[in-house]
Amino acid sequence: MNFENTVTDLLARGVPVRFRARGDSMHPTIRCGEHLRVVPVEAAAIAVGDVVLARHQRGLTAHRVVRISGRRITTRGDNCSQDDPAFTVADLVGRVDAAERDGSTRTVHSRKFRQARGWVRRVLTHFSRRQQRLAAAVLVIWQSVL
Repeated sequence: MNFENTVTDLLARGVPVRFRARGDSMHPTIRCGEHLRVVPVEAAAIAVGDVVLARHQRGLTAHRVVRISGRRITTRGDNCSQDDPAFTVADLVGRVDAAERDGSTRTVHSRKFRQARGWVRRVLTHFSRRQQRLAAAVLVIWQSVL
């Protein structure tokens, strides 16, 4: 059984998988050589901004969802200028939820979360302590929503 079949089979059985990423198409979010953790996911739970693992002609690819149109999903690497060919939900394999670099694991957040985190950081640098606590609370709320 080859890598793609093994990963697809494990995720279909509800077993998360971990493997080493190759390529720079998701740089700087995911770097070549990092370990990715992919979890099983239902197509209905996917949102624009999620990083998903899907079957493409070139093989399994972990890219960010940029558009969902009915049962078709379009992705693009963060470091790419063009969208990937759209695929059907049948080709969706799982969602990338974490990446490991140099022994530390970090969550791979949706683009909306990263934008909200940037907003909070800007607020934290320009306002009083009371306003900083409010901004931190807003970030926690955003994280639970996204």
